[in-house]
Amino acid sequence: MIVLTGPTGNVGAEVARLMVERETAWPFRIAAHSVERTRARLDAPQAPVVAFDYDDRTTWGPVLDGVTTLFLLFPLPSPRTVTTRMKPFIDAAVAAGCRHIVYISVPGADRQKVVPHYAVERHIEASGAHYTFLRCGFFMQNLCRKVSTHGVDIMDRGELFIPGGDGVTTFLDSRDVATVVVQVLTDPSLHRDRSYTLTGPQQLDLDSAARLLSRALDRPVRYTRPSLPRFWIRMFGRGVSWDTVLFMTIVYTLTRLGRNDTSTDQLPELLGRPATTFERWAHDYRPVFEARDWT
Repeated sequence: MIVLTGPTGNVGAEVARLMVERETAWPFRIAAHSVERTRARLDAPQAPVVAFDYDDRTTWGPVLDGVTTLFLLFPLPSPRTVTTRMKPFIDAAVAAGCRHIVYISVPGADRQKVVPHYAVERHIEASGAHYTFLRCGFFMQNLCRKVSTHGVDIMDRGELFIPGGDGVTTFLDSRDVATVVVQVLTDPSLHRDRSYTLTGPQQLDLDSAARLLSRALDRPVRYTRPSLPRFWIRMFGRGVSWDTVLFMTIVYTLTRLGRNDTSTDQLPELLGRPATTFERWAHDYRPVFEARDWT
């Protein structure tokens, strides 16, 4: 039994969609906070979705019943949730029979202790289960997520409002990563105890990203280089949680310091094709921006 967590996340939503659409021969279960909303998003009323809440451990048993392979996403990347959610859930999965954990991590999580994913990776390694770590760069989809509110700035203010300084990022399409995840989930033996660093095909600064967004969306978008205090004021003013703001601050500070410019060829090697460019992604997601369909 394959168990999928995070069906509303960047990668999790695409993995769930692919598993449902392909009608794989492998039994799977989608763990979701809202069963009906998840089925509606997937346009699949009969999808194998079960109720799950990290903070309600009575839901863990039905989710993990018969689990052999677990796709794991960090629901809220902060030091607090490492202890309160991630480590206990990993332990419960292994106790329930999970033999392989596929975990979406971040570049540098093998050495940068400031990143919450570091502690999760080390706990998985010590759990006794096999693992595959997919250390992913900055997802293009973060620019139109409800949790980040970047799409609001892009559409309502014409701003790419990210405190990344002059840093460079290898923007990554979560659809590409989801394709790799399904490969790993359905044939984990090929990826046992392996770590991959997955990045997009281009190293872009945020000025370049803003120009490409302008072209794809046919509207002016400029990178405004906000300071961290300005960023915090706007995010907190919108009601973004402090955990989310903290995580974004860590990511964008690493970008500003030149730590998020890692580029590898591992994604196209796993895909068997080139990774999706920022231009292609922005064109594909224009309807999402125009509809303001922040997920």
